[in-house]
Amino acid sequence: MKRRKVLSLLLAAVMLTVSIAGCGSNGGTNAETNQGGSAAGTESADTGNTGDKSYTMFIRSQYHDWIEELNWYDVAKENTGITVEYVDGPEETSDTYTEVDQRIASGTLPEATMCKLSQAKVYGSQGAFADLAPYIKEYAPNYQAYIDANPEYKTYVSDESGAIYGLVKETPVFADLIGYRADHFEKAGIDAFSIKTVEDFTEAMRTLKAYYGADNSNYYPLSGRESALRFAAWFGAASYVDENGSGGIYYRYEKDNSFNVRAEGAYNWIETMKTWYKEGLINPSWVEGTNSEGDWESQTLEGNASIFYDYYNRAEWFMSNGGPETDPDYNMQVLDFLQDENGNTMKVTKSLLYGSDCCIAVNSECSEDTIRTILEFTDYFYSEEGMTLANWGVEGESYQVNADGSKEYIVDYQTEESKGDGEKKWSFLSDRLTVCKPVDQAAFYSWNTELIAEAANRCFTEENFLKRPVVCYTTEQEEELSNLIAAVFDSECAALTGFIVGNTELNEENWNAMIEEMDALGLSRIEEIQAEAYQNTIQ
Repeated sequence: MKRRKVLSLLLAAVMLTVSIAGCGSNGGTNAETNQGGSAAGTESADTGNTGDKSYTMFIRSQYHDWIEELNWYDVAKENTGITVEYVDGPEETSDTYTEVDQRIASGTLPEATMCKLSQAKVYGSQGAFADLAPYIKEYAPNYQAYIDANPEYKTYVSDESGAIYGLVKETPVFADLIGYRADHFEKAGIDAFSIKTVEDFTEAMRTLKAYYGADNSNYYPLSGRESALRFAAWFGAASYVDENGSGGIYYRYEKDNSFNVRAEGAYNWIETMKTWYKEGLINPSWVEGTNSEGDWESQTLEGNASIFYDYYNRAEWFMSNGGPETDPDYNMQVLDFLQDENGNTMKVTKSLLYGSDCCIAVNSECSEDTIRTILEFTDYFYSEEGMTLANWGVEGESYQVNADGSKEYIVDYQTEESKGDGEKKWSFLSDRLTVCKPVDQAAFYSWNTELIAEAANRCFTEENFLKRPVVCYTTEQEEELSNLIAAVFDSECAALTGFIVGNTELNEENWNAMIEEMDALGLSRIEEIQAEAYQNTIQ
């Protein structure tokens, strides 16, 4: 087999010369194996229940802490008779993936491992992780049925030979929402329901600026964190890849910071933001890249900002983290997505159903019995009983079934999620790794406060979302894309910011020169690779 290049894996070269250690190691010494090849104690681990099975798994420590708090997870252990003995990794996700590299190099892999999908595929092809495809067929019928019913998923998790080295969970599909101080709007005489277009949005900010900024030089209607270049989709200028080709950087920017400078509306997007900046409608520190998350939170809590466009549950965060204490009239709400001049909702970018992080791989030294145990635990969460448990909990305890057959939570989101560290609770936050499982999207939206549940169910509909296909890239494509994007993306952001703040005059000549410069850095090649990968994915 042709040896592949290893993408961004710190110790991959070392791994090629290191023999893979026996299954079951927890980071200290390697576990001894029995004659059958399984790690000693794997099948007969003392879990407190005779006959119960267990396996070890390396995971980010924070995820382990959260798992231990979940009521439904305890029920799953009882129902399956399987216990996962977690081996804690670092607190930060990126450090966890780095430790995977180190454990492979040092031969200290537990039986299962949290890793990136790219790590699973690369190390799997080199012998560190087991090809699970044949075992899934034999031991995980529910999971196999899911794979068969979702060819996009099968393509995503499989390598070019059809091997499956990592289990990938579904993730919640959501977009950013437009949060606004309803009390500010009311006092300034703005009817929030009349805001339909970008022009309406801009006029509302002008009204807010005149009302609250007259005696407050620190007031800017619109503020946020990280990059302010998040409004491209409002102008039809988000990056994309489809059967017609690709525009902009789509790889790793399917949702956040997604833009395509070649799009017809891109120039208007930057021109509009330039107007916002010039008129003091948007916080200049945010545009210039110096507004931290804490800065934004303080500005919005203290009344120095009225609007944001950010993570779906942020409106509730401000309500629960000091807003009403700062101002008794504090009332954060969520606008509808904006419309174009023809009255059509402008589609926005969304998160992908499948992510490349939080993959679960299995040590290739595991016995078939151990692999079977791991897959049986996974398979449970693809059964009807397991899916209901992980997404809703236990009937009569966390949810009820209404007369029309619909499910409804009977535990309170704020009560449960505000419980202290280590305290058992009902929680259904699916944007983290607990187990490999499908997500009931409606349940995920509903498992929030009334404010967020209403806004999500109102706004998060397929007709409001841009198509964001899951694209599979070869190792070589990922390596080339990573190198090109490292050069292009920051340069694009700097150039666009320069237009907005006035460092570079915004005109057609300079705009076209900017695109030519980006192409010279590799933008056109990025688009070419993305288009090729898309075609290979859908074949």
